[in-house]
Amino acid sequence: MAENVKRYMIRFTASMVAYMLILISSVSWLGSNETGPLMRGAVALMPVIPGLFALWAVVVFYRSIDEFKQRLIAEAMIIAALLMGFGSFAYGFLEGALALPAFPTIWIFPTLIGFWGLVGCFQKYVVYR
Repeated sequence: MAENVKRYMIRFTASMVAYMLILISSVSWLGSNETGPLMRGAVALMPVIPGLFALWAVVVFYRSIDEFKQRLIAEAMIIAALLMGFGSFAYGFLEGALALPAFPTIWIFPTLIGFWGLVGCFQKYVVYR
């Protein structure tokens, strides 16, 4: 395994472990404590901090790979963002016309990352075969 991949795996894994631990702790704390909105908001945002370290690990890794791989990753992300954007746009129309439930905003980023992975697999196994 290349050195840049090892560094990425260590950084990303560490940030995701921290994210999970902080998320579990904050949800538990929010469920068992009654405090003011400022404190509740601060505790609710705590999992964002290790999430930012995960994003940093991705950017550092992206900068460490060759131009062709950068192009593939960027192209996959652009297509995923367009799919997510257009999908949410279409769902907004359907939401009003069919009285569908609102799409919780907490699922937008994970859905985007999921689309990114699917598009990347499609590129790898179909387009650039």
